[in-house]
Amino acid sequence: MINEYEVFETTRFISSFHRARGSNEYRNLVERLIEMLLEWGIDREQIDVLEYKTGGVKFGNFNSTMVWNIKDAELWIDSPRVFINSFRSCKTSVLFGSNSTKGWKSLELVDENFQGDFSDKAVLVNENPSKAFKKYVKQLGAKCLLVYYMRSQDESIGRIPEQMPDTVNYLSLPHTLEDSKLQAFGFSLTFNQFKLLKQIANKGHKVKLFVDAETRTGTLQVLRIKFFNSANKRIGIVAHLCHPSPGANDNASGSALALHICRELKGLKLGVDVDVLLLPEFYGSLPYAFENSYDCVINLDMIGEDQSKTGSTLFLYETPYLLPGYYDELLYESLVKYAPMSSDSCNRRFFRTKFKGGSDHVVFESYGIPSPFIGQWPDRYYHTNEDTPDKCDPAMFKWIGEAVIYALRSLHSIPKYVKELSDSKVRAFMMNIEGCPGADIIGSTVEKKRNANTAKIDSKNKLIPAREGPLGYDWLDKVGELSERRYITDLGEILNLSARCLSDYDACVTFASSYLNLDRKEVADVLDILIKNDFISTK
Repeated sequence: MINEYEVFETTRFISSFHRARGSNEYRNLVERLIEMLLEWGIDREQIDVLEYKTGGVKFGNFNSTMVWNIKDAELWIDSPRVFINSFRSCKTSVLFGSNSTKGWKSLELVDENFQGDFSDKAVLVNENPSKAFKKYVKQLGAKCLLVYYMRSQDESIGRIPEQMPDTVNYLSLPHTLEDSKLQAFGFSLTFNQFKLLKQIANKGHKVKLFVDAETRTGTLQVLRIKFFNSANKRIGIVAHLCHPSPGANDNASGSALALHICRELKGLKLGVDVDVLLLPEFYGSLPYAFENSYDCVINLDMIGEDQSKTGSTLFLYETPYLLPGYYDELLYESLVKYAPMSSDSCNRRFFRTKFKGGSDHVVFESYGIPSPFIGQWPDRYYHTNEDTPDKCDPAMFKWIGEAVIYALRSLHSIPKYVKELSDSKVRAFMMNIEGCPGADIIGSTVEKKRNANTAKIDSKNKLIPAREGPLGYDWLDKVGELSERRYITDLGEILNLSARCLSDYDACVTFASSYLNLDRKEVADVLDILIKNDFISTK
């Protein structure tokens, strides 16, 4: 049985590490986790540490980042001397991927209204640091960015700047091999710090700062724990281990639970082989998925939230209908079975819903592997220095852990009623799109996934993704104001998966618009942008 308090303490331990992918601290954590697994009685032969190159290589649509080791950093107003923040005080205060300043620097503070040479200035911005990097670093020659930016704002849970004025957001500078050559660096500010600096920008005031960091090419690690049962099915459980300290719910919580599931699997005889994978998000799952195939992968990301504190809801995000959904049904049944109860009802918020992107399940699904995703959203403290272990709820660990183990016991042979339940949802979807362009191709593709003897109808206007794996995020630069719409990344990934599975323009538009309940013309416009910019190609 899962001991929820032990999982909580493992979450606390993982969250104490600053887990930049490929970094020395990430590697140190992997070593400590291996020691823990061995102490639990798991054989060393069951444990692999796989290494993948990073920095100067590309996985599908993702340019890999450099290995980043951060030692220390400080930011002050120079005169009158006022302390702003430091890496020792707050691990998220330094923009991920910042290059070393090679000692202290004193830089004039300016903002977007400054007229002149930005090359020796500290530029104060309130926008996505990736966009600021392209404008001020790449185009205008700046080296230093001081950024306030809170993504995924949600007033309903108090996730807005005015209600979190002293929160430091986890933000990154682009730090691929080419980007790192520009030697940029910077800090993430609180809303109050941003307002303070805004008052003195463009008035000749200076900030004094240093960053002691290293960016280099290297490798990142994927930790795999194998449970071999001589079965004909292979199941993966994946949780991303990366992110800054604390990063308790995102995603020390999923990683800790995956580790404790290993502890339970050690004594179980299952009808499936199981691999538990702890890895850097996307940059570890992409090269790994290219080399390894599974019947199903279960993604655990942001599972530990105390809903009363974070405003979160637990979701089971389903596999798109283009791939078999049997595993979704089994997981849902298991989650309902083990749900924490008060009187005769579940006392936590819990729903199942359609596909949502943003985590490693997208990688495996892009390779045709059904990958249900268990996670919580939204979260008031997501990607901030306040994502601390006190925001976790131990009951979540017990609930989800026991549900996953229960589902694993049934995955070797999907019950007939589960198949019928899943197939009935697909039939309802097909009835909804009956007569739409490409519906016949969607129908034959879906049926072939369930019955290999089914003949697939040929495409009329053929498409195919230009690269292996998921669509990623670089394409968002091409869609203008559409990039700010909350569903846009989900739409992109569904179109990418549709192109891979359906290989037909009309079928892609019909599937994506109906599945996500979006306007058909808007979906077609986005698909045209992907084709125009060579993310999806015509055959």
